Amino acid sequence: MRRLIGPVLVGAGVFLLVVAALVRFYAYPAVAKVPSGYDSTTHLEATGAEIFNSDPDVLAPETHDLVITSKTSEVADADAPDGATVWTVRTTVDKATGGNFQLSREQFAFDEVSGAGLDCDCETWVEQSTDGEIVQVPTDAEGQVYKFPFDTEKKTYDVWDGSTGEAYPATFEGEESIQGLDVYKFVQVIEPTVIETREIPGSVFGSDEPSVEAQMSYAMTRTFYVEPVTGAPVHRVEDRVQELVHDGVRVPAFVGSVHYTDDQVDQNVDDVKGKATLLAGTKLLFPLLLALLGVLLLGLGLVLNRRFSDETTDVAEKDRPLVTA
Repeated sequence: MRRLIGPVLVGAGVFLLVVAALVRFYAYPAVAKVPSGYDSTTHLEATGAEIFNSDPDVLAPETHDLVITSKTSEVADADAPDGATVWTVRTTVDKATGGNFQLSREQFAFDEVSGAGLDCDCETWVEQSTDGEIVQVPTDAEGQVYKFPFDTEKKTYDVWDGSTGEAYPATFEGEESIQGLDVYKFVQVIEPTVIETREIPGSVFGSDEPSVEAQMSYAMTRTFYVEPVTGAPVHRVEDRVQELVHDGVRVPAFVGSVHYTDDQVDQNVDDVKGKATLLAGTKLLFPLLLALLGVLLLGLGLVLNRRFSDETTDVAEKDRPLVTA
């Protein structure tokens, strides 16, 4: 019976080494990607934001607290290539006292591991108002779209900006902790950019003209707090300066600081902590422990096999009959 111990240990050691390899090179890639069937609602807010009231009886900026809701869902039947996913995002910006300020929708494809936007035949678009009619304009996003890569690095990433339709650098600016969760801080700065022109009543700018052509100037500073293992933004702050400009006169169109609500940050931290622990363990800790235990059992089994083999040889030598002439 003792002679079976060595072979059993060798077999167990080999088995654990195989499992360690499977966990690292099969299980980890299987979980280190955006899950299918994604469906989520994100809550943001802005306190004391200046927004333009386009009511013909007002036509002036007002100060409001804003409630922003972003509904994200996967397009399950999208014709996306392998390794890609398509999400639709519907964002509403409402006044805290009641009444809608903005409503937008977009649909983009991105790599389920890197989080980078993809150019594919996936019906990607953004909604725009043209001559009073809402139309879907075909658009392919570039850079990071909705998340950073799994295993986010301490480097600069290009991040998509929907207002300008371009990607801009988000620079790594250090590590921080949010409720005990380690995160990377990235900052994206978009200098004032004219994103469109509009016919606006001249009275908005103190002009006697019935209407004038005004530029819409847009500037943004985004700060992302990203959990690096999952690449998920735990917190986001957007300092936005969007103004109507004509003849040197600037009128606020949307000026304020938009950020995740405290409850949203709490939920993000709770959701990400477990995922980050599982991913980190699957990538390194679990395979390492399994491999070490496998090597230990394999080595012990080989030693015992050698010992039992030597004992068998010794017994055979002792039991060999003397041969005399």
